[in-house]
Amino acid sequence: MSSCIGIVQVWWHPYLHDMKKFIPFIFLYNILSVIFGYPLMYLELALGIVTKKSVINCWDLSPVARGVGFAMLACCALTAFVSGAVSAWCLALLVHSAHAFLPWLHCAATAQPACAARHRPLPEGSETPAQSFFFNFILNLKRDGLKGGLGSVVPELAVYYVISWLLIYFIAFKRIYSYSKLVLFKDVLTYFVLLVCVLGATRLSGAAAMFNECDWNVLLEGTQIWRDALEYSLVQMSISQGVLVMLGSYCPKAPHTLATTALLTFLVAKTSCMGSALLLGAAHGALRTDYDNDTNIWSGSSSSIILWADYVARIPGSQFWSALVFFTLFVLSVSTTALLLQTIMSTFTGHSIRKISWAFLVAICVLFCFIGVMTICTQGGLYILNFLISWPVSKARAPIAAVVAFVITYTYGQTTFCDEIYFAVGEYPCMFMRISWALTPLLFFVVLTGVGSLSTFEATAGLVSLGLCLVAIPIFIIFYFVFRCRVRKGANEQREHRGVQRRPWTSAIPEEPQMRCRPLRW
Repeated sequence: MSSCIGIVQVWWHPYLHDMKKFIPFIFLYNILSVIFGYPLMYLELALGIVTKKSVINCWDLSPVARGVGFAMLACCALTAFVSGAVSAWCLALLVHSAHAFLPWLHCAATAQPACAARHRPLPEGSETPAQSFFFNFILNLKRDGLKGGLGSVVPELAVYYVISWLLIYFIAFKRIYSYSKLVLFKDVLTYFVLLVCVLGATRLSGAAAMFNECDWNVLLEGTQIWRDALEYSLVQMSISQGVLVMLGSYCPKAPHTLATTALLTFLVAKTSCMGSALLLGAAHGALRTDYDNDTNIWSGSSSSIILWADYVARIPGSQFWSALVFFTLFVLSVSTTALLLQTIMSTFTGHSIRKISWAFLVAICVLFCFIGVMTICTQGGLYILNFLISWPVSKARAPIAAVVAFVITYTYGQTTFCDEIYFAVGEYPCMFMRISWALTPLLFFVVLTGVGSLSTFEATAGLVSLGLCLVAIPIFIIFYFVFRCRVRKGANEQREHRGVQRRPWTSAIPEEPQMRCRPLRW
């Protein structure tokens, strides 16, 4: 249950920058979460409980789909890379909250582009105080995109990133037991902060702008918003990244607990995600009121952080609430990354790795830290992060989920799998689950049709990165059928060879072996 109360639920909300599409997107996302998100979450939990194996070894039940485990690991690694970067952002804002007054309460004279004070129209090209401080003093952002490269490394942000990964290492070093000690603390803290902030957001002037300005016709303008809602429903439920399979393999086979656990997990994920989404939507509406309905908030991963910073600046005792909010976000990001790292570590359970697991964990953390410092902690790191979220982190989940549902339903056998769930936990999946699993492959591939084109460099790079995440699936399918054909051919040749070398005086009809029968026990 606690795995679905993480940094993703309270930080990343697509279409938060667009008041016309935000509420229709939230509505569509909730509908798709019920139809697809909840059944697929149940399926991955059941897969871990039934097999009691890691993300890769669980596919012993259908070896043709072993590549799905490697695709899940790729998605898991990229998600950990992204959440680790968000932890550095939150730690930076937490440290700056200790000033005598919040640095983003007022505009800096040296800010480029210009920063506009509140309660006046926002000039074209200028930024709000929170956005200007985050871009100029936390990220030192390049404004020309990735032209000319990533730029230089931002020293302060790199230090915060290294500190975050040190904490992640110490949490993952104790494996899942260390994470379980954080569960009660981080969940209670998250719900306390969300409850207090949501109650305060209802008093903001312009908080209802997201409801007043929404346009429901955007649902009929194209399939892009439908694809985004489907992908976000999978990201928000932690589907296709292997975490649910890993946690399910650790759970005991207690009777009549799987359906209750899945339902409660769905509810806590919905309450935390919707609470933060409505809170940030209200904060954006208040910001639009201050600047006459124009804020120039960028889309992507930075919008939620900027709106969190703007919201705490409006509360009396802003330093305390800023420190509490960004401390909560930092704890959520660190714990989420540690859980993803534990998913990667749990796949390497062989005797050769088990003896040096500490060294393997150190190598993974050092690798993540080095790559993050050289990419995310640079002046163009925000563009890399937005690219990862828009393409491999989110778009790779739908094909993986479609393959999982197809293998369980049509290759391994849905009835057989449901029987194994019944033998494991004493409950049988309902008809709604089984219908959703059967329709998931078809609907996913229909919705994903036209996911992108090669018209721009970003789309080309995105499709290439998406292919690299999913390439293990067709490779293992090809290897499986080639190996199967070779084994069958070898078996036929061996039979023919035995038939040719049979001695002439040996009877061609083999004798019937003596069968040992056991009495049937009712």
